[in-house]
Amino acid sequence: MHLHRSNQTRLLRRTAADRCKYCGTPIEWFERYDTLRIPLSPEFPARPVPPRMRWHLAKGVAYPGQDPFTGYCRIPHPAICPAAEHPDLPEELRDVVARLAVRMRGRIERGVFAPYVEPVIEEQVASPDPDEAQEVRHVISYYGTLRLAPCEVHELRCISTDPRTGERCESGVFDLDEGKWEEVDIPYAPGRQGQQVLSVTGGRMWAWVINDFTYLRRWWKQQCVDHFGSGAPDHVTFELIQFHPLMHDDYILTERPEGYDPKPAGQDIVIHDGPTGDKTLCAAPGCWHSTVGRQPEGWRCWECERVERRRARVRRRWGQAGSGSSPW
Repeated sequence: MHLHRSNQTRLLRRTAADRCKYCGTPIEWFERYDTLRIPLSPEFPARPVPPRMRWHLAKGVAYPGQDPFTGYCRIPHPAICPAAEHPDLPEELRDVVARLAVRMRGRIERGVFAPYVEPVIEEQVASPDPDEAQEVRHVISYYGTLRLAPCEVHELRCISTDPRTGERCESGVFDLDEGKWEEVDIPYAPGRQGQQVLSVTGGRMWAWVINDFTYLRRWWKQQCVDHFGSGAPDHVTFELIQFHPLMHDDYILTERPEGYDPKPAGQDIVIHDGPTGDKTLCAAPGCWHSTVGRQPEGWRCWECERVERRRARVRRRWGQAGSGSSPW
């Protein structure tokens, strides 16, 4: 299976079909315009749906508002989930929620569905939180937008599918040179609990901050260096979720994590009279990089290895396109 090069999303439809863990209603995940993901219902006529609940699709990406061509729209499932309370539900959608509630009770009575026992919060209905979240989870900041990782930042894995094995890529997303630990403001949360969080932390917490837009794009996709821009489909759901100070207060760091300091400049510089021992030159034409010690014949430096992998991917794509069976 291949994705068209002009496609704006790498989320395959076969892996995006799911069921709400609270009511069992079938839903579909779509990538939003801001790189997050949203569970949407089937299409409805847009006229009876309140404007704030209207979403439509354009090239597989979800945008607010109705479809300008068909006049239809989709509704975010948390807004009509029968397992959540909706005190301000519009009159036009009450019949929809009532029908979904009847279907939910029918599935429960037949024994084909067991609702999730966690207390229902509307913002968390059908949440894409990873199942294997670790005890220690780090917050990542993108220009003030906070995302909670399923693990420590240096253990974050690429979510792309490895074409050689068909499984999830084993490489990591983390690169020490692409970010740094900084204190950031904790988002405001109303109520007594929110005030308690602010008083305990002083309104500040430590987060892994990425400010360079070149690196930011790769972290947004949660892909390793090899799969970023390669067009590989996602193997699992995007694991970085929106940080909420009340729901995720256990992961607020008030002290800077250790072990992320880059080596001071000049630490590895060794002054000597000349080269000692054997030295191996890179085998790539025109490259004069070398390393100390004997290496296997045909050894290439890390930069030439990366360029060769990139060229191999391009050759495989053109080879498939020229074999008579278009990959699209």
